[in-house]
Amino acid sequence: MPELKSVASLTVALALLSAAACSHANDDQGGSGPRTNIDLTVTNFAVTPDAADPEDHLTLTGTIENKGAETANPLAGDSFLVYFNLSQDGTLELTEEGFAQLRIFDPIPPGGSLPFTVSAPYGNGDTLSIFGNFCTSVACVPPEGGVIGVKVDGSESIREMDEGNNFAFMSPFQVVGTRVGATLSLCTIGSPSSPGCNLIVTDGLFSQTFHRPCSTCQATEVLLPNELHRTVSITLQLRGCTDPVCGWGVTITSETQKPGLPASKLQTPLQCYAFSANGPDAACPFQVEIRDPDY
Repeated sequence: MPELKSVASLTVALALLSAAACSHANDDQGGSGPRTNIDLTVTNFAVTPDAADPEDHLTLTGTIENKGAETANPLAGDSFLVYFNLSQDGTLELTEEGFAQLRIFDPIPPGGSLPFTVSAPYGNGDTLSIFGNFCTSVACVPPEGGVIGVKVDGSESIREMDEGNNFAFMSPFQVVGTRVGATLSLCTIGSPSSPGCNLIVTDGLFSQTFHRPCSTCQATEVLLPNELHRTVSITLQLRGCTDPVCGWGVTITSETQKPGLPASKLQTPLQCYAFSANGPDAACPFQVEIRDPDY
């Protein structure tokens, strides 16, 4: 759970909540009524550090300002949400709720402002349901450039004078994923005419299969160029074994590189065997941890 801290001189109640629209005096029609004279925006938005993996806590600071002529949260129980998200290009999708949410209950009068400080990792919320690999090109080498964004009134419960100034973004932000590769460690597949071996890798969003015939049974160098999940699923398949015992194995190498620190490398050997007496094919599934949680 992200840790939320109040730094305002006003009393600020902050909580991580689901993105549900509210209907109070901000907008009596739950976002569909007449436009108000409230105009919320964010200034002085900053993020530290400027490079992090999905589990590192970020400190997000800024100031919510009301440039309108009407008080936001005028009555007890009124509130609005603030969303924080990660993107590649400084956007927040229509249904995206971000990796952290902040609910503001304090009234902000016309011309008034309210500072905030939030501590949260960008791997929370729906970030990992949007990104598996942050960059899918094999040429990508983490860290890759990204954008951390904030949207005031994230669920759009207030019909404001100007909805277009609810956003602020911080870039460049370095997204530290993990580069995952594989090298051949074992190959006794049997007849050169057999179908060969497959390596299947998935993070739940992005999947690919690397096939090698028996004559050149090798693993491909790069499987996932900049993976944000901590674990991935890998399956080794043997097809058409003609020897009494056939084997196919790889060593998975995972490298995470944070700016200014030595690279963290994990190596995981995987092997799969087929026995022709029990059938010519075999499939061996594995869950592989690719990032050191202490790095």
